[in-house]
Amino acid sequence: MWAQVRTDSGKIALFFGLYLLIGVFAIFMALGGLGGALAAVELGRGEMVARLMLAGLMMNGIGLSLLFGLGPSEAFTEGSLRRYPLDSQERFVIRHFIGLLDPVWLLLIAGIIGLVFGFIWFGGESVLTGIPASVLFILANYLLTVTLLTVIGLLMQTRRGATLLGALMILLLSFGPLAISSLTPGTRDRMWQVVDLCLRILPPGAAASMIAGQDLLKVAGGAGLLILWCVSMFMLLRTIEKKPRVSEPGRAGAIVWDNLYDQIAGIFGSRYRPMVSRSLRYHLRCNIIRFSLISSPLVILMLRYLIPGYGEKSHLSMSIAVFFILSSANGAAMMLNLFGYDGAGIRRFAVLPIRFADALKAASLASLILRGIAFLVAFTLWVIIYRNRSLTWQAVLIVLTVSVAGMIMFNGLGLWVSIFAPKRGDFEAMWNNRLSLGANIVVIGGAIIPFWVMITVMERIPPETLSRLWWAPALFLVLCVGFYGISLKFIDIPLRSRKEKLINLLSGASDN
Repeated sequence: MWAQVRTDSGKIALFFGLYLLIGVFAIFMALGGLGGALAAVELGRGEMVARLMLAGLMMNGIGLSLLFGLGPSEAFTEGSLRRYPLDSQERFVIRHFIGLLDPVWLLLIAGIIGLVFGFIWFGGESVLTGIPASVLFILANYLLTVTLLTVIGLLMQTRRGATLLGALMILLLSFGPLAISSLTPGTRDRMWQVVDLCLRILPPGAAASMIAGQDLLKVAGGAGLLILWCVSMFMLLRTIEKKPRVSEPGRAGAIVWDNLYDQIAGIFGSRYRPMVSRSLRYHLRCNIIRFSLISSPLVILMLRYLIPGYGEKSHLSMSIAVFFILSSANGAAMMLNLFGYDGAGIRRFAVLPIRFADALKAASLASLILRGIAFLVAFTLWVIIYRNRSLTWQAVLIVLTVSVAGMIMFNGLGLWVSIFAPKRGDFEAMWNNRLSLGANIVVIGGAIIPFWVMITVMERIPPETLSRLWWAPALFLVLCVGFYGISLKFIDIPLRSRKEKLINLLSGASDN
């Protein structure tokens, strides 16, 4: 056990264990479990509210798994577990049990348990149905999510699949909100009726029937439906995981000079142009980075689910927090581990006629370009989707300034994390690419701190006051630009002393 604690995964688990131990009560309240149950009891519509609350938790589970690039990852791979006297089914159960202990899922489990105990406490529902409902819902939700992510991982292994997935994501994010906003009120009501009907047969509806159902038939039907979801997802996941790895034959083609990557990299001058162009081409072929950039704008669609029941007064503060979280999580696998996916290729930077630090800086600039493009997509979606929420030019300017400042600040942090807390990544893997402890602290800190600041601001500062302070984020932007510039200038000093250790670690020489 102590050997595992000394590894990166062990340190991360210890860090999150301490955080969860300190903040467990706050987590229950923040996720709205007890509050949602109390509201449902007072309104007399327990099953409907439970269904919507559980649907929000399920969407957060899927969305956060896509956003952070972790998903229900397994701490032990199939290959490492083959060393032990376990059959394939036992290895499957162990891997996904450990995956269920991922911090994201622990947060969601806390919210689900809070909701169930709220119904038991305030609504007088039965413990005999509430506890099994929570266990079955957690299991069904996890299996559904990991199956979805596994299918996406298989698609991302081929160029055609990645192209198809990217096109579907763009269509969903661009035309989906526009199509919904163009519907007439009557059509929109009918659409939500269809959505509610779908939720009834999905795990949230089945669990809500067990938790708040008024008759035995409804409770039994919900239990049977949840068991059916668990069994079907289990069998489907087992079938998918047994499929052999898909690979495409290499394709030869003519070399194109001065292509789009070279033209974009040209804005940084001749010193960085070749390395920025190389970094753009290379990292856009990495599955986890590519999918992280494509799925990052989804956080905008999750805005209304972060705090159930938020209103117009809290929209600006929530938007600021969500975009700041996006600036920390968007493309984090590349931003905080700039050499991590080069593997043994990092050795070339030590012998090429360039400065070793220039390769690191070029990768950081390439990361800033890719993250900036993903941000522009998310920002455009935010303006389109929420344009009817009385958006003022002050609100748009505040969100834009804070987001750009956050991106620049986290790119500056990424330079330091990449040399002091690097980790060798798997270029082809999708969901088992955990970041180092230092990188996780930056990402989780970038998500947790804005979340709690947002709650404080919503309670104490009215939106009118925030709008009058539209100029304040500009000061933050100046500080972030200064921090990034200083980091680019002085990163050479620690990099020279850690150059050999960095090469040995990322090339795998330290494992021998």
